[in-house]
Amino acid sequence: MGSETSIEATFCFVDIAGYTALTDTHGGVAAADLMDDFRELLRLHVEPLGQLQELIGDCAFIVFPDPVAALAALEALYTAIAGREKFPVVRAGLHHGLAVIRANRYFGTTINLAARVAAQATGGRIMCTAPVAELLGQAGSPGFGISHRGLVSLHNLPQPVDLYEIVLSTSADQYAIDPVCKMQIDSTHAAGHLHFNQKTYWFCSMHCVERFAKNPSSYV
Repeated sequence: MGSETSIEATFCFVDIAGYTALTDTHGGVAAADLMDDFRELLRLHVEPLGQLQELIGDCAFIVFPDPVAALAALEALYTAIAGREKFPVVRAGLHHGLAVIRANRYFGTTINLAARVAAQATGGRIMCTAPVAELLGQAGSPGFGISHRGLVSLHNLPQPVDLYEIVLSTSADQYAIDPVCKMQIDSTHAAGHLHFNQKTYWFCSMHCVERFAKNPSSYV
């Protein structure tokens, strides 16, 4: 057995919302290119403030010293992504607590809980647990709001968990979202648009227009 230590930290999972849809629509080469871009965005905006522990598929596991550092990194990442047309939005989940570290790997229910919290977030959003919300409130950092979402039952956890959403002041939507491949689209340069149920949808390519037109109810 290797040596191990206990650490208190903020654990974060970030993944690309709609990665499967994008891969299905645009193919493996586009998915690989997207992951190269995502890895570079993480290097530029996240790694200066936290440790990128793992990147599996489209999901990044990041360890931060505290929620303030995590929030600063996520704000930088979300702002960078918001300015990139034809790039999907991401979602994130945070939990703060104790974990065991052995051979530079982290173990414990704290990490599992952070992953479950991330699964509750939709594209463009950041979800967190009460410990993260409380520490951010104590720090009094400007530029964000915290909205209480209530108790939520999470997969494989015996008791519901109190969840909060962190709302960034910079999170205003700059682009529309293609409902087929989930990429951000500048509506003024979109390949096309369609109306469905009194709403307008914008598309990155005619291929996405055609897929949506065949079965719109499956995409909204």
